[in-house]
Amino acid sequence: MTGRHVLFVGGPGHEVPKARRLGLRYSMVQIPEREDADHRAGAENYAVLDYRQWEEILPVVRKWHAADPFDAVLSFTEYGLEPASRCAIDLGAAGDNLPAVLATRDKTRTRELLDRHGLSPVRHRVCADPAEAGAFMAGLGGGPIVLKPTAGGLSEGVYLVTEDSQIAERWTWTTRWTDGPVLAEEYLDGPEYSVESLSQGGKHEIVMVTEKLTTGAPGFVELGHQQPARLAPDVREAIDALVLRFLDLIGQRTGPVHTELRVTAAGPRLIEAQTRAGGDQIWELTELVTGVDVISETLTGLLGLPAPARTPRAQAAAIRFLAFEHTTVGEVHGLEDARRAPGLVRMASTLTPGRVLTDLASSDARQGYVICEGESTADAVAKAEAARDLVRLEPAAQRAV
Repeated sequence: MTGRHVLFVGGPGHEVPKARRLGLRYSMVQIPEREDADHRAGAENYAVLDYRQWEEILPVVRKWHAADPFDAVLSFTEYGLEPASRCAIDLGAAGDNLPAVLATRDKTRTRELLDRHGLSPVRHRVCADPAEAGAFMAGLGGGPIVLKPTAGGLSEGVYLVTEDSQIAERWTWTTRWTDGPVLAEEYLDGPEYSVESLSQGGKHEIVMVTEKLTTGAPGFVELGHQQPARLAPDVREAIDALVLRFLDLIGQRTGPVHTELRVTAAGPRLIEAQTRAGGDQIWELTELVTGVDVISETLTGLLGLPAPARTPRAQAAAIRFLAFEHTTVGEVHGLEDARRAPGLVRMASTLTPGRVLTDLASSDARQGYVICEGESTADAVAKAEAARDLVRLEPAAQRAV
């Protein structure tokens, strides 16, 4: 057998075509919800398992490795990050990033690390019950606070509490997403951004800063992103300095980190980070605007191969999500018009007649997106919002009989 062989532990799917374009062979462990017939057909080995239990996948990947060794093991989804690092260590393959993964997957560890080094101070408390959250809020003089799982993703279980009377209800909302304790943090007031970085052998590069649009309180589900962020030079410098210091502290080696923060009156404050590419197609916006393919460059970095050329395509890019709720879909109008909209790069939609849309409780509840490029950030945003607004729903109850 010839060609470098990589093992993907889970992943959203876009890593597979990138590996193919680099001429790599791949094997994959995937969860049932993301099983893909095309990915299976092209894989050297493919197993549908709950990779979050890394002890369960080790016997499988050891057998694969013995027959056809892996040159690297990696994951681009948060729940696969720790299993991938542990498998890399066990198999002796490239891809061990365990210290950085452990420092970021558990948000309490992130806060403890930052506290020890006096970086990005945010008052917080790990709470076992609503009473402890109430005591923390009282200690802040009455709030507001944010409740979140200690190791979550997709905006799941993250809720704002602005007054004591809301604690019991929002504690219940958060604990739908976790069996463990809940992290309570002081609410950070200010615009939200994400920082896309890429590290190679412990050397870090800030690739892009992304503006974020969310639903706001209480759940902060993301509705869109745009690049490049419109920042004053001193604010950008402060953001870069914070993130570069943070990457050193967590021991990030090779690969992307997606860091979320808010710019407060006291300066940038880190919310959380994951050692993966930015989701929500942020990785794609970054490729469009900078030419940096963080996924392919992670693969080439781990394998010692030449990195792909960086060729920007657009001055700016924006994504807006289809995010309807509280209705049953009757008919969907405007999809073809949206696909022909000015500046459109790509559109995806999962809207189908009969689908019941409930609360927009997490990113998984959204129903697709439009990506547009533009001559400026404002232009890209205007085009993306115009394309999104072409999609209209006719609720089932209003259809003609």
